[in-house]
Amino acid sequence: MSDLYDILDPWGPSNSGTSGGGAVVTGPRMPGFSDSARSYKVILPPVYTIAYSSAKKAGGGRITRDVLQKALAYSGLPRHVIGQIILAADTGAAEISKQDFNLALAMAALAQKNMSPTIDAVLFHKDDLPIPDLDGIEALASSSTASETAFADGPNGKSVGGPPGFMDSSDDPWLSAMAKTPGAPVAAMSAMTLDANDIETTSSAPPVSSLHASKEQQGAGGRTSVSSGSAGAETFVPQISMDAIQWRLDMEDVSIKEAAEKGGIVFKHTNYEVSTRSFSAMVVRRYNDFFWISNYLVKRYPYRMHPNIPPKGFADNRIKGLTRFSSAMLRIPFLRRDALVIQFFSNSDEFSRVVKVGNLDMDAEEVDPDEEAGNTPWSEIRETYAAFDDFYAQVARDEEKYRIQITSLEKIARYKQAIGDELYAYSETIRKLNMPAEGSTNSRRFYKLSKAKRALNNNLNDLSMSFSDVSLLDKSQGEVIKAMSAEYLRRLYDVVISMKLMMDRMRLMDRNKEIQRISERNLSNRKALAQLSGDSPAGADSAAIDRSSIERLERLIGEDTTELKKLETEQRCIEVRFYQELARYKCYESFLQMHYHRLVEEQIKHHTLVLNAWKQALVTADDLPTNPLDFIS
Repeated sequence: MSDLYDILDPWGPSNSGTSGGGAVVTGPRMPGFSDSARSYKVILPPVYTIAYSSAKKAGGGRITRDVLQKALAYSGLPRHVIGQIILAADTGAAEISKQDFNLALAMAALAQKNMSPTIDAVLFHKDDLPIPDLDGIEALASSSTASETAFADGPNGKSVGGPPGFMDSSDDPWLSAMAKTPGAPVAAMSAMTLDANDIETTSSAPPVSSLHASKEQQGAGGRTSVSSGSAGAETFVPQISMDAIQWRLDMEDVSIKEAAEKGGIVFKHTNYEVSTRSFSAMVVRRYNDFFWISNYLVKRYPYRMHPNIPPKGFADNRIKGLTRFSSAMLRIPFLRRDALVIQFFSNSDEFSRVVKVGNLDMDAEEVDPDEEAGNTPWSEIRETYAAFDDFYAQVARDEEKYRIQITSLEKIARYKQAIGDELYAYSETIRKLNMPAEGSTNSRRFYKLSKAKRALNNNLNDLSMSFSDVSLLDKSQGEVIKAMSAEYLRRLYDVVISMKLMMDRMRLMDRNKEIQRISERNLSNRKALAQLSGDSPAGADSAAIDRSSIERLERLIGEDTTELKKLETEQRCIEVRFYQELARYKCYESFLQMHYHRLVEEQIKHHTLVLNAWKQALVTADDLPTNPLDFIS
């Protein structure tokens, strides 16, 4: 957001070393960056040689990207910083060269000293290279990356053969929700297939080696069995779509803007131009069309989470809400494949006409519960559904938590903008206006400006500019918090609301009480039938009466049995859908890593800029004249 203001942003785009988002990109290589003192006069400290030797032994004579990552893990830097360094040092070759390995160590040393880990920074410090702190790097030589077991998880969930905490699943946002409570559904991302184009370099998506379950571990029904650490115990991962695009809550695939002209002949309404990259189409829709497709989703997929449409009354934020609603539809795999959703985003006809011509079925989706469950034990599914009320309370707590966070961030944004406005008003009070000079003939003595007074005015103008820069930075920070952090949390808040509404629908559609009632009635009829069938008739009339009663009971039992079978199937659909949607809901927690990483990153950036502005103001303040007698002309 700082590019909105005329302030140089050192964290912004650079043609040589960094990208706009702060991720280091491959820039110009550093020729001759080796351990030779005669090669461009770069003298390497001994730790560079020790680390290179250890890494080469660990890689069996060659250093790959994975070996470099494990070596950098000994630096103790955050995972996203290590990812930036690897991206800058890796040229794409099958093997990391010695100069690129040393370059990565130099950038790691800079990052440890809170300096920018870029190639330009290394070139600047090539004569006095910082020494990286790689405590225990010698242990890397004892590991072998030729086998997958070298850095496999040990029985306590920690890594074996790597630095402390390396590849610890508790630090992995994609695996953080795995089996924290016995019997609860795990939201592991182990079976996830990630597309490299869908993952940002600044996000901490786990390397492939950190996904504990491989394709060979998947069961026949598409489930992934993950070892829980105890002998013979397995945890079953629900089969949910692991399309990487679904978890990118910040991605906008839809652009919506208000059409220039109102629609309708008599009753005017607002038309919206909806453009999508996925379908490469632009369609015109009105709010009622969005409302209709939202109702369709509820009726078609009653046991699933789907996005919520914003209320019609808030005209100012309607476009933003409709954009979030539309983008969410295209991120969720089963909605993106729905025939009506495709028509909504791609058919240029009026949507009411599309619905009438298509004559689309509004019945709920048909689900085979056994097929959906796969090899996941039904005991686990039922055990999860039995804790429905506990999970509902947890979702309610999540709703309150995110609501408070959103409110707090919005208040902080307003305070930052208010502080920026007040600082700007303050800067205006110390800025000296260009006033016409007084005449030298008839002016009194003290109207003449002394040298110190002129210097003071100039310095106050410089201070005014510094304060103005700080005010703009505060306003910029407020805009970032409001537009980025609060909006991202609001999207996650929408997921919580979707989950709560889905659970409300499930609670209303629960069939257990009805199944119990019909089962008791069916059991009573079976007992009555058995009693009538066991009695011997006394005469012809009684035999006819008993036969009529038996036929009636048999008909009732048959009807109840058919109804029970139908209700039990519906109930099993509800239970298996709840099991899967609960897992999908928990997967969204991985989004928090990206949210808080960006929030902290933006805070650091703006505070750094503000600190530099105040330091510049301090230099100007120190130059103010201090001798009182200098002000007398």
